[in-house]
Amino acid sequence: MYPESPRTLAIPILGKIACGDPITAEENIKGYTYESPENLPKGNLFCLEATGDSMYPTVPNGSLVTIREQATVESGEIAAVLINGNEEAVLKRIKKHGETVFLISDNTNYDPILVTEENPAKIIGKAVRVIKNL
Repeated sequence: MYPESPRTLAIPILGKIACGDPITAEENIKGYTYESPENLPKGNLFCLEATGDSMYPTVPNGSLVTIREQATVESGEIAAVLINGNEEAVLKRIKKHGETVFLISDNTNYDPILVTEENPAKIIGKAVRVIKNL
């Protein structure tokens, strides 16, 4: 990684989310990635390390996903979402059918998650970039 300069932006890479702590808490920062601001949207940005294969092939295991913090996304967009009582963060595609919301994996081996009052979900932000190692 390269040091921050006037032409680069330091984006924090967040680790696992501790139960009850905000995702952007300082103690969750594992490091930084440095990007040109010209290629990024405005707003509060952070990166998450993707684990697992539920979003494969769009987001392979081990990819670094840049997230723009925002509370809503459009249907069809990929978002970082808190589920299970805000204890677990997942990366899923949001699908809206009227008032019904589903969290969809791009890997068809995974079932959709129906968002309900009993099974709530909170959008943390929109996925805006995926960096994958070869």
